Amino acid sequence: MKEKDDNNVFMMVPKSVIQEIREGLQQLLQGGNQLSSEGIGDYISEKEAQKLLGKKTTWFWSMRTKGHLSFTKVGNKVFYHKKDLEKYMEDCKTEAFRRGK
Repeated sequence: MKEKDDNNVFMMVPKSVIQEIREGLQQLLQGGNQLSSEGIGDYISEKEAQKLLGKKTTWFWSMRTKGHLSFTKVGNKVFYHKKDLEKYMEDCKTEAFRRGK
């Protein structure tokens, strides 16, 4: 028995509902653009994190996929918590620094 394809179903939606959806999407998109410039609160954009650590996009992608670096994604923009980056830097200190040499 073949399942019914819901992609061909037409629904009547009030114009006011469509307008509310459009306005909501516009607000979300504008909010995403504001976030992409530098970050928000304790989060910084990947572009800022690249400057801070001197690493490229591929390195950040690798660290995310391996689970070594936590991140938040809003739309197609990636953000990192400042404390997570600080912890990574602290964990990467050499033994000489840990021993106080």
